[in-house]
Amino acid sequence: MKCTDLATCCKARELYLQDVIADGKRYSRYVDDFINSHRYINCNSVVCRNCHEMNIHIAKGLLTECAHLIQSLFVAADFSFEKCMELRWHYNRSEPLPPPVKHRADGETKAPPLSFGCNFTQEQMTGIVSCANTYHLFCVSEVCIEDMEALFSCKEGFHIRVNNLRHVVILFDALLENSFIQSRWQSVLDKGRFLQSKDGTRFITASNLSSALSAVRNNKTAVIYSIRRAISQLKESVNKSTM
Repeated sequence: MKCTDLATCCKARELYLQDVIADGKRYSRYVDDFINSHRYINCNSVVCRNCHEMNIHIAKGLLTECAHLIQSLFVAADFSFEKCMELRWHYNRSEPLPPPVKHRADGETKAPPLSFGCNFTQEQMTGIVSCANTYHLFCVSEVCIEDMEALFSCKEGFHIRVNNLRHVVILFDALLENSFIQSRWQSVLDKGRFLQSKDGTRFITASNLSSALSAVRNNKTAVIYSIRRAISQLKESVNKSTM
């Protein structure tokens, strides 16, 4: 195994821990930044350049096609170069991910795309972002409009780390209560893998969401009340504007 494999693996992990875990950068953006910032080397040797290009191509494949395994590996206490190579071994022998399913003109039934069934105005989206930042729902320094637009539009590959799962489920429950989203929101979050645990080691499942919601319904706090109130005010502002 060439030393450049080890260097690439360690650099990818170092940048992941800093950018994604510490700073809250989107995983997909981290992957793009890592690949683009390591695309070229200061060497005129054709052999070295080809070797580096191959390693970067492999790294991109691992980071995109094995994202859930890579993220668990990078935060593991027993991280090692041997484990990286074991993952690469499986990657080299596995089939590539299937292409996105498209609807066919012959009427064959396909699974519908993920959707919360929402259609927020800019004012409502701004209110949701404000609520997320006020009550520190996610593990980012500051949630932006683009983050929430990606989440509620079910953007493929997007995910965000949850700071307090009970507060996040109240946000979604309040959105449902005020008819902003549909009742399948737990299933959508699960299937789309849009939410990650606070430490970034796993994705939040529908079971996690259901358990958290049951817990908060029996333990109402000032923050929970405030989140519900903030979302209900979004509905009230719309009603006033249409009068």
